[in-house]
Amino acid sequence: MAQRNCEIMKKVLFIFLSVLFLFLFYAMSTSFAKDEDPCKDQGIIVKNLSFKEIWYKPQGGSCIVLKRHNTFTIKPAEEIRLFSDIVCKTSYCPARICTDYKSYDVNDNCGVKILPNNTLSDM
Repeated sequence: MAQRNCEIMKKVLFIFLSVLFLFLFYAMSTSFAKDEDPCKDQGIIVKNLSFKEIWYKPQGGSCIVLKRHNTFTIKPAEEIRLFSDIVCKTSYCPARICTDYKSYDVNDNCGVKILPNNTLSDM
């Protein structure tokens, strides 16, 4: 009888340890997944909250107006230049790439805003 109880305890312990291992494996894999960049596929959304219209020009693209409260998306490895004139000659700020904007995205919602005086902030 004692040997049978010992066998049952071994099986229960084995099942318990197996379930514990699977749970820990799942918990670890989801925590590593959270370390990935959530914006790598969709890019960063940039919203104009300055007091004026600004213009932006994607690398190799044309000059596009960015009215107040409007947005544009910058994809990884893309460069966007911001200008303060309609012909995209007067630079509003230095050229920025996606990782520059991503550094201001504190809450990882893939959005930043342009405030007056070329200040970037989390959206």
